[in-house]
Amino acid sequence: MTINPQNALMASMRLYEAETSVDDIAARHALDVRDVVDFSLNVNPFGPPESAIAAARAALGQSHLYPDLRFAELRAALARRHGVHPDSLFFGAGLDDVIKLIVHAWTSDGDTVLVHLPTFPRYELEARLRGCRVVCVEGEVPEKTNIAGMHVALRAGTIAMTFVCSPNNPTGEKIPRVSVASLARAADPGLLIVDEALLDPAEDGAVPLLAAHPNLVVLRTFSKYFGLAGTRVGYAIAAPALVRAAEVGRPPFNLARASVAAARAVLDDSAFLDMCRATFARERAWFADAIADIPEVRVRGGNANMVLLDVDMPPDQAADRLAAQGIVVADATSFRGMERYRALRVSLRGRADNKKLLAAIRGIFNEPGKDGG
Repeated sequence: MTINPQNALMASMRLYEAETSVDDIAARHALDVRDVVDFSLNVNPFGPPESAIAAARAALGQSHLYPDLRFAELRAALARRHGVHPDSLFFGAGLDDVIKLIVHAWTSDGDTVLVHLPTFPRYELEARLRGCRVVCVEGEVPEKTNIAGMHVALRAGTIAMTFVCSPNNPTGEKIPRVSVASLARAADPGLLIVDEALLDPAEDGAVPLLAAHPNLVVLRTFSKYFGLAGTRVGYAIAAPALVRAAEVGRPPFNLARASVAAARAVLDDSAFLDMCRATFARERAWFADAIADIPEVRVRGGNANMVLLDVDMPPDQAADRLAAQGIVVADATSFRGMERYRALRVSLRGRADNKKLLAAIRGIFNEPGKDGG
């Protein structure tokens, strides 16, 4: 069987930053699974909130019924929250599903898609699976989006769809709104997709630009701050005409009743979001201060509870040594554009777990332990 270069590239792509599990690590290193702590996937370690659990539990009583086809109550709540028309919202089973559906709806075989590296790999993968040509732009350093380079690429040829991630995964960089607006103008008549999965829900992000830029699409999710990664609820905000085109390919009832109920409930749980926001800020500051005592490790970037670290060791080796101590982290070289860097990505948890992470990092570099408070 002959594999063409595009298929070979897709076969080699890792869909997520750490394609492993706590159970795998425990078995590999003969550890009790209860002693393994996962810092690899960027989720909210404190969720889901009780409000979402109660709403989902109540909805399970009607599991014999299909959900509302339009998810009307959740749609209306999000429309009010973002100040957009309800018909501007498009839902999927997590942002992975949304990305797949919009790429298939809004591009054709042979179209060109522009992606900035490093970033979430799903954009490139779905574009290639669609049969699109993918053009990648990189900057001098991974934590700085090469806006000028993207403008050059947009001027060089017809680009059907452009993806940027803000805050970017894995670097945490936030793209200024003025830069998003400039990219939207340059991308026209193609589409600019801005993935704001990692953005604090209290922030407007690029949403205020939608009225002036009908080719702009903003992606959001309930997986991060809201603590609902396991319920799989993501959505896009776009011009109603674009949404209508995407709705043709959206499977009916693609969100479960319990997932919709949980998402609707957590929108009103400001106390939970306030707690998460404050805890993430406190733990990131504590960890950055503590890690500064380890000369072999430096903070390269981060956002919320996500931190990108430079390490003076091959990252796969560092990740394996940490795994042997029951600490699971992401080898950041799994992101295209990070291959030449020695970087790990960690998603911080509560203080007790974060102390374990710090102690394990000190251990692999034989640094003396200090009480970080």
